[in-house]
Amino acid sequence: MSKHWKEALDPERHRDFMSCSAIQGRPRDAPRDNLVQEWAYFVQVNSFTFEFASLGQLEECLAYCRKKVHESTRRPGIALEHYWQRWFERLPRGLLAGTKRERVVHAFERALDDFRATV
Repeated sequence: MSKHWKEALDPERHRDFMSCSAIQGRPRDAPRDNLVQEWAYFVQVNSFTFEFASLGQLEECLAYCRKKVHESTRRPGIALEHYWQRWFERLPRGLLAGTKRERVVHAFERALDDFRATV
């Protein structure tokens, strides 16, 4: 069973893990306007909680998870910096294999539909 929810953005707690290569993520900026509400989106499935800074990131992750076969993660020019990994290289091993991948895709689709309905 999966869960999904959104929380009002708190720059002290919420981080952006998909827009940078740093393992700890990048701090999110506080909203410039107090009248504009910004959100952090969460999806919990297969004992793992995904955090997204925007619905665009959720769509990107959904597109990646729908693929059964993924491209190589090797990149030229990065030989010594093993800790500079892209977001999909930091996912837990086995999370996108077999029925777990199907559960992740289903949870993302359901969450995306619900989040769009509330916007």
